[in-house]
Amino acid sequence: MTVAALIAGLESRSILLSLEGEQIRYRSPRQALTDLDREALQARRGEIVDYLKARAAARALRGANPVPGPLTPSVAQEMWRAFAGGAEEGKPVALNIPTMGRFKATPEAVTAAIRRVIARYDALRTRFEARDGALVALLNPAEAFEIEQEDLRGLSADAAREVAAKGAQQFCALLNAIDGTWLIRAKVFALPEGECLVAISPAHMIADAGTRNILLDEMHDILEFGAARAPSVVLYNDYSLAEREFLAGEQGAQLIEHWRRWYHDQPTMLAPSDGTPLAWGNGVRIVKNFIIPARVAGKVRDLAATLKVTSFLVYLTIFAIAMARWAKTEGFPVRVLGDKRVSLELNNTVGLMFCADAVAIHVPETADFETIMRGILAEYDATLSLRIPSLHFWAPHCVRPGIEAPDYPNRIPAVFNYYSIGTAREKTDKQAGPDASAALPWPPDIVTLTQTWPRRSSPLFLHLNDTGQEVHVSLHFFQGVISPSDQDSFTAMLFQVFAEAVPA
Repeated sequence: MTVAALIAGLESRSILLSLEGEQIRYRSPRQALTDLDREALQARRGEIVDYLKARAAARALRGANPVPGPLTPSVAQEMWRAFAGGAEEGKPVALNIPTMGRFKATPEAVTAAIRRVIARYDALRTRFEARDGALVALLNPAEAFEIEQEDLRGLSADAAREVAAKGAQQFCALLNAIDGTWLIRAKVFALPEGECLVAISPAHMIADAGTRNILLDEMHDILEFGAARAPSVVLYNDYSLAEREFLAGEQGAQLIEHWRRWYHDQPTMLAPSDGTPLAWGNGVRIVKNFIIPARVAGKVRDLAATLKVTSFLVYLTIFAIAMARWAKTEGFPVRVLGDKRVSLELNNTVGLMFCADAVAIHVPETADFETIMRGILAEYDATLSLRIPSLHFWAPHCVRPGIEAPDYPNRIPAVFNYYSIGTAREKTDKQAGPDASAALPWPPDIVTLTQTWPRRSSPLFLHLNDTGQEVHVSLHFFQGVISPSDQDSFTAMLFQVFAEAVPA
């Protein structure tokens, strides 16, 4: 049992631990703490003290006040540059956040709304230069931002929408180079019937999926109500300066050291057929794409509601059980992509706010689905209480420039990413429309793509994009590590666990 699981078990019985200096204190209902509990606390005293210190440090990070100051690259942006920058940037694909939306307004009104959004957020107008080996952030003037225009009002409504959709996808695929003048571009397609399609494409280094939703919501507000109804309270630079200050201090060092120990205590997962270590590396990936039809995704939502959890946790548990059975192991780490917008103040912060949380997974062979899921939930909650603002390209403690080499080995075998696609408005429209997946089979038809370019990756990567009806899934295998037979056996195991958890 991990310390996190031990403490979670105590807290589930209202036994609350705290530190007074180096002494462990507890508060609990009368006679709740048993002799076995006392023995466990004594036997693992050192681990528990370290854990409670790290948790207190992470609490201080969550409560850190924004720090106004000069425009400075965030820690995440420096990590991102080390991952995505250099001579191979943009090859084979540009890492952007495609932001496309249709608006019932004139091109002039839509263009003005874009300008207001760009002017509001320094994060979108930031550019970067390397000076004496350091990354420097500079601010572009809002009035210098150019918005492209294309008038398709001479076409029929259907033809114009088709041309605009294709054009927007191509536009959002253009590279916004890290060392370029602008890391964002925008274009307005004028359509018949008083509509416009907007394409805004920021580089991932300055934005994330949450930024996409914030921008679209704000544009709708400006066009419908004349102003943003929920503008960001905290600017990205102020947030990132507070984060940087914390990581450079004593409590930051405590949190980093906790994750250093955690990481080095993790086992190395091995491929089942040949024993290859499942380590993060640089190579070509095999991608298996498929769709979970709305009728199946609906059963996942129903199961989540019955168990009083989220669909995210159900999918994560299915993935974890499949990994455990496939690799014939009960314990292993996984990285789960997350979002640092965890408070009302940060809810609409525009910038690179995504992160990756390392979670210890335990799948006892004889345990049932709910027991495994509750254990994963306890470990995930513990990870969130100890969150360190890392990305998934390195080990979790590599969160400061220079703390580890950029090629520091990453032994975490898999990344899990569940994303609920779209703004509230988009989800409502999607759910009100017809079910486009009604005729799709389950188990699904799989489209397998072989990428011909090398890319740094975890050996196993599961993306789920939940539309509110069907779920679009992309399963990535690092083919230099996971053999074709192991790819097939994992895919089959994933569907087997699905069938057990949510029978057709």
